[in-house]
Amino acid sequence: MELLEWDAKTYDSLPLPHTRWGAGVIERLGLRGTERIVDLGCGTGRDTQLLLDLVPNGHVVAVDGSQQMLTQLRARLGEQTERVEIVRADLTSPFPPAVRGEAIMSVATFHWVPDHPRLFQRVANALPAGGRFEAEFGGAGNIAAFQAALKRAGGPSSSPWDFATAAETAQALTDAGFVDVEVRTVTDPAVLERGEQLEAFIATVLLGAVLRDLPPAQGRALVQATAAELEEPVIDYVRVQLSATRA
Repeated sequence: MELLEWDAKTYDSLPLPHTRWGAGVIERLGLRGTERIVDLGCGTGRDTQLLLDLVPNGHVVAVDGSQQMLTQLRARLGEQTERVEIVRADLTSPFPPAVRGEAIMSVATFHWVPDHPRLFQRVANALPAGGRFEAEFGGAGNIAAFQAALKRAGGPSSSPWDFATAAETAQALTDAGFVDVEVRTVTDPAVLERGEQLEAFIATVLLGAVLRDLPPAQGRALVQATAAELEEPVIDYVRVQLSATRA
């Protein structure tokens, strides 16, 4: 899939459940404070900033495919970028040499990557033996009600996402050379306000890959129609959470 450019400022202004997802992933890393950590799909840098606070003697590699996201990250971090290596990269391709660390984390990104076995192999190759891998992303059943509303609103029948099951994820991790593999599925709906907030969330967080191929007026109409088709202003998130160690 072609790299997606995000509306980073609008993205940052929304009440994103990604904030609590990121905090949970970071907590599971059990950081000492000296590590070099890779944040895959760093977005506007919320989690990168948390990591910097937790590794005062460490380093963070912030990786994203969106230039707008990375620009917003630089603005967020300011002088803190001294301990950050910022890398623009497509996660569907081999990682650049800088994407190496003692630990790798990712939040709400991997469902945009279609080949998880290959992706997990790249992650394994970027870690040393004993390196930690913690991630969270959309899993099987994620936004099913939203996708049904989108279809009723006249949206595309094809999906830009890859929502894997917990079993598929665990097998792909094992095949890639990880041990101590734990994969959980968690239901975590996001409740929004009808109107501007819901429509901005749909347009920015969920349908960016769809709207970029539509004329602006048609895109706005699709967002409004999809929001109207939702029985409640709720996004029915189902998340896969994984923990693994490089063998």
